[in-house]
Amino acid sequence: MKCSAKILVLIGCLVVPMSVFAGVLSGSVSVHQVSDTAAKAKIMAMNSANRQIMLNVLSKYADSDALSDLIQTTSDDDLLNFISSSSVSNEQISDSAYSAKITVNLDNDAIKNWLTQNNVQNWVPVAESASRFTLSIVVPNGIADWAELKRIARENNVEIETQNITGNNIIAKMPSGIRTKFTADLHANGWKYADNGGVLQIWK
Repeated sequence: MKCSAKILVLIGCLVVPMSVFAGVLSGSVSVHQVSDTAAKAKIMAMNSANRQIMLNVLSKYADSDALSDLIQTTSDDDLLNFISSSSVSNEQISDSAYSAKITVNLDNDAIKNWLTQNNVQNWVPVAESASRFTLSIVVPNGIADWAELKRIARENNVEIETQNITGNNIIAKMPSGIRTKFTADLHANGWKYADNGGVLQIWK
């Protein structure tokens, strides 16, 4: 959503650096909105902030063009379904204007499902859960092999979560629900794999 300035509607889009803590998607934006009343200006400012933050944050984890189109065509009410929490600071209110710094935390799982259902390629990190499995990977060609494995994972809309790297040996985790499809794609790309007590061993 592009920022624009009009006589009665002013939106200031000063973006504050975003943070991703332990997989939590979060962003902040400063907004200034003018309308007929302060209450209406506040609603417009919050909706604008939600859209801008989602675009800023998720552009790092999804195809940016498809993401932008999806956000623009999704209603304000529906976008609220993907926000787990929000906070407001530096709030200033007048008779017809509203200004604030708005911070939003997104629901990773809801976001990922939404993007996937709308055919937007993404690699949104999923929230930590018990439903994960461990990978023990050997990459004989180092970075080149590791990049290929990450590409295969992203084609399944997930990230390989690195736990430890020692030389050409990598320990990582992935969501359990993707295991069958991921191993099929590994085989198609010339990788070998075996189950060792629940740990997926991968090598070439």
